[in-house]
Amino acid sequence: MASPLEQAICAIISTFQKYAHHSGDKHKLCQAELKELLQKELPTWTPTELRECDYNKFMGMLDTNKDCAVDFVEYVRSLACLCVYCHEYFKDCPREPPCSQ
Repeated sequence: MASPLEQAICAIISTFQKYAHHSGDKHKLCQAELKELLQKELPTWTPTELRECDYNKFMGMLDTNKDCAVDFVEYVRSLACLCVYCHEYFKDCPREPPCSQ
């Protein structure tokens, strides 16, 4: 049986692949794919009141090479930043997991 960290790595990869193939390029997320991924995979962390211009700004931040798409490296960097943010936020909390299992 895979360890929780191994499962997490598999989930990160398979989630990217699940959404990246919609527009034809299985190696990049276009803005619509990124928006769908955020809404479906991070629903409690994605405000429902985000407007299209908010997604444009978010896409602009993640798209570091400015090719109008988020590749796997950009996607993983964003998840790493999110993990660092959560770690900092929860570091003084009790040792219980910050997320429900």
